[in-house]
Amino acid sequence: MRLKKHQLVFIFFVLANTGLASAQSAEDAKAAKTEKPIRIGTGIGYSFLGYREETDLPVNRDMNTFNFNINGSIEKNNFFYSLNFGFLKGEIDPVEVKSTEGFFTYNYRTSSFLRIFFENALDYRLWGNSVFPGYLGGAIRGDFFYSVLKQSHYYSLTLLFSLNLHASQKWIINDKNELIFSVGIPFLGYALRPPYYGMLYAPLDLEERMTSFHNYRAVFGGLKYYYTTSELLSLYFGLGFEFSHITFPQPRKDALFSINAGIMFSF
Repeated sequence: MRLKKHQLVFIFFVLANTGLASAQSAEDAKAAKTEKPIRIGTGIGYSFLGYREETDLPVNRDMNTFNFNINGSIEKNNFFYSLNFGFLKGEIDPVEVKSTEGFFTYNYRTSSFLRIFFENALDYRLWGNSVFPGYLGGAIRGDFFYSVLKQSHYYSLTLLFSLNLHASQKWIINDKNELIFSVGIPFLGYALRPPYYGMLYAPLDLEERMTSFHNYRAVFGGLKYYYTTSELLSLYFGLGFEFSHITFPQPRKDALFSINAGIMFSF
């Protein structure tokens, strides 16, 4: 069936206006996100944590607990700066493990566990369009792990600073809804770790405090969904994950999955 000229003109008019409307919608979404480029907020969530610290006890431990976080971002021209801070604390159930030689037995009471981290990332836009921009850059990250056996002086400590390769991908769905996925991989770090699980004093091996791909492997990532309720306020829901492996002076492995929700203020 052949279309008449006026039908072709009508179809062209509809398609053109549809494309224009989509473009305007994308530009409106972009404008809505850049009018107030500063975001900062806080939230709470729940974390599922598993770790194996062999200066402590060579068995897998796990803990589920609430977490608290502060996060923010600044967009300026093609730069995207993000800040993340997280804190969690809880108790780990006691374990009883006999040594393979049979000479002694670990009789552990409940342990208290503390975890703090912060991350400052600066990315530069390298791909995508106004509604699906992608950024690549770097991040400075700090991680602090501390556990102590209740009613004793036995403890385990790890303090780690690292430089990470960092990437962010945004999807501005419309002027109300937005998704951001981020991921970081360390390439260099500096750690303080006792070489054994001690009582009052645990010396540090000064020759093995520098870390690299060889003895520090990790990936950190997260997905956040933002819903804008007004020019000043938005709500967010996030999923986060972490996997890390430190090999010196004794191995430590960590895996974490978290669910978070909170509010953000725009300026």
